[in-house]
Amino acid sequence: MQYLAGDSWLNWAVQLEDEVDCDVAAGLDLGQKFSTYLAKTKTSFNRQKIIAIFHEELGNILSDEEIEKIMEDTEKNIFDCIEEKFQNSNIA
Repeated sequence: MQYLAGDSWLNWAVQLEDEVDCDVAAGLDLGQKFSTYLAKTKTSFNRQKIIAIFHEELGNILSDEEIEKIMEDTEKNIFDCIEEKFQNSNIA
């Protein structure tokens, strides 16, 4: 079976269910991790651009390692916030 990425697998699963006129639970079973999946697949930002801003604004005070640590923490916070937002979504 071919696994499809992004929205295409969801569209495919819905099409299968529509064709048999019932809920066959086709597609990936993400269960409680569905919000994590959405956060990782629906989120996109330019990491290098953010690091460049950190360097421009803080490079004379912080080392490269400190800026990288701040970026890692920032990335985690972004994904955590988005994941939390998706946890409260109603998924049909």
